[in-house]
Amino acid sequence: MKKVLITGSEGFVGQHLWEELQSNGYEVYGTALHQLEKGLPENVFVCDIESQDQLHTLITKIMPDAIVHLAGQPKPGLSFDIPQKTVMVNTIGTVNLLEAVRAIPNYRPRLILVGTSEEHGIVPQEDLPITENTSLNPINPYAISKVANWFFAKEYVRSFNFDIIYVTPFTHTGPGQMPGFLSPDIASQIVDIEKGRKKPVIYTGNLTVKRDIGDVRDFVRAYRLFLEKGISGERYLISTGKSVPVKEVADKIVALSKIEIKLEIDPARVRPNEVPELFGDHSKLSSATGWQPEILLEKTLQDILDWYREKG
Repeated sequence: MKKVLITGSEGFVGQHLWEELQSNGYEVYGTALHQLEKGLPENVFVCDIESQDQLHTLITKIMPDAIVHLAGQPKPGLSFDIPQKTVMVNTIGTVNLLEAVRAIPNYRPRLILVGTSEEHGIVPQEDLPITENTSLNPINPYAISKVANWFFAKEYVRSFNFDIIYVTPFTHTGPGQMPGFLSPDIASQIVDIEKGRKKPVIYTGNLTVKRDIGDVRDFVRAYRLFLEKGISGERYLISTGKSVPVKEVADKIVALSKIEIKLEIDPARVRPNEVPELFGDHSKLSSATGWQPEILLEKTLQDILDWYREKG
């Protein structure tokens, strides 16, 4: 049984990845930024990735065979408000992790570093779908912080013989995702409306864009396959291979409501720089691992809404 450490294991993706790995026979450990009132689950430890010393102490204690680095500031829109913090957490935090590993003699675990499809910025329609060879052109602080990580990854593979796989996921959602993203924003508001806590109007950001939207459970399956079959030093896209108008996504969730609801644009939710369309080609991932997206968007949206209904 291989030991895997997930940084940010208490986050949305981290919890799904924990379940995926554990159900496939891995011994899983994780990190959280803070202690919880109810306490942390077994094998989850408080660790701030802005502290190389904390990372080094924890990694030395566990000595995992692999580390999946999910901890970070995950919101592109928020990065315009806190660019310094975004870079400190996402970029310096990643370098801290790399240095914490490098400080342990004769130790080279497999590292999965997670980027973002927004590293490519605005891609002309004629150049879609995005592939691993598409130029990098980040247009927000979040994407810039991730692009830097890709260059650090290449350098540590080349100079220090690290075993790193860099993953570029497109938009992914699913049950358990907190508000701040389109689908959970709408689902949580639907539940408030159904329970009479707000008027039947839902406020959203820009709905004219198109996105490649997958299910988080498909994506964490890809992370597991990278641990088993990925090639060190390579960069892989995780995508569904098609784009969907976000207006269509919003309409599909609203149609699941028990009450008639109106959608309205909230200017505060619109980003300064919005990429009109993004979708990727997962051929390299599929060729290396056999991965294919399996969960239909309709099921993803129903599961998100059901999760919020159960949450109350």
